[in-house]
Amino acid sequence: MSSRVLRAYLVEDEPLCRSDFRQVLRVFPDIQLLGEAGTVDGARNFLEHHPVDLIFLDLSVGKDNGLNLVEQLTHPPLVIALTAHPQYAVRGFTLNLVDYVLKPVEEERLRLAVDKAHHRRAFESLQPGRITFVAEIDRKQTTLELAEILGAEAMGNYVALHTLRGKALKRATFHQVAKKLPAPLFLLTGRGRLVARKEIRDWGRDAKQRLVLHTNSGEHLMVARSQSARILLQLRGNNLLKH
Repeated sequence: MSSRVLRAYLVEDEPLCRSDFRQVLRVFPDIQLLGEAGTVDGARNFLEHHPVDLIFLDLSVGKDNGLNLVEQLTHPPLVIALTAHPQYAVRGFTLNLVDYVLKPVEEERLRLAVDKAHHRRAFESLQPGRITFVAEIDRKQTTLELAEILGAEAMGNYVALHTLRGKALKRATFHQVAKKLPAPLFLLTGRGRLVARKEIRDWGRDAKQRLVLHTNSGEHLMVARSQSARILLQLRGNNLLKH
């Protein structure tokens, strides 16, 4: 297989649209379509066990937002969005998608998008391990880079991401978010709370001798007793703190 061939997957809830899209792809020798799904759950089950380079993603999959699928994947691939709603194009680009193609998909327009995917793949191969999150800040969806995240906190059906731009809300479970935050860079201070190591200024003890972390933003984070010994070992082991 050529190194330029992109392994792809199609997520589209309309059978006729899937059929039409497969017809268009027949003239793309650099795309190998590994499969397709009509639901977010079906796509997630496949993609978690079969790595692909590129997803062709309908932004409206039944009652689901297609972008939720990308956020649920441990290692999300490149994404070309497919939609019949041109008014969402600006929003699509803010989410760091490769491109945004209107339906019905035309061969010439899809070629431009696929070429962008090839360029993005080549660029990101020079930056392995890039992790991003899609979340809402002031009711606007945006893409957050890992370096911007200072901590994460469970809030019911959401997770609050503390960032350099303020608090961002993401509809996900705490577990889904936590597994994407590298353990060497984030510390679990208690159930449903993570803090970036770079945010910890120093630490101390309260009147009951419980460990308290002091952050650069002025917060005082109480550490669960079950996590205290492990956190101290991690911090001292990396010579971050000298207590």
